[in-house]
Amino acid sequence: MAALCQRRDDITQMRTQEKCRLEAPENDHIKESCQKTIEFFDSQINELNDTIQKIIDESRELQQRQKILKTVPGIGKKLSQDFLCLMPELGYLNRKEVASLAGVAPHPKESGKAVGYRRITGGRSNVRSKLFTAAMAATRSKSILGAFYSKLVESGKKKMVAITALMRKIIVIANTRLKEAINLHT
Repeated sequence: MAALCQRRDDITQMRTQEKCRLEAPENDHIKESCQKTIEFFDSQINELNDTIQKIIDESRELQQRQKILKTVPGIGKKLSQDFLCLMPELGYLNRKEVASLAGVAPHPKESGKAVGYRRITGGRSNVRSKLFTAAMAATRSKSILGAFYSKLVESGKKKMVAITALMRKIIVIANTRLKEAINLHT
């Protein structure tokens, strides 16, 4: 399933490149070729989405996990598929481990008395980019996560710092909900 998600992401990236080429075509033939390629990529992406969802639907456990993930603000059908593919460990780790694995744990830059900013490093970059998408959706929602983001910005945090904190909060909430569901069934 992870290979299918990776392939879908690769084709999505190729579609984006082709859309950029469509912006400045040299002639009508090139424009038509780009349009056909984009349509082909769209059909491939839809086919892969259907295949991934079919795999999830065939497994009762994956269905339950997807249902739980979709309850987290900012996570919809596609992102829940991505998290099931890219982070099968969700629900089995503690909050610090899951934040580090997702690449959203703050790491201090300190040496002796010198104290620098905390930065996020390491982890799975593909998961981090998906979390960024979820966080951007959550900032505009009227959920607790939208309120959390607004509170951080109002208290003087930079917007990117607030989004990073929101990314961490989303993955921790998703992990906690999955962990609670696992504990109920055992």
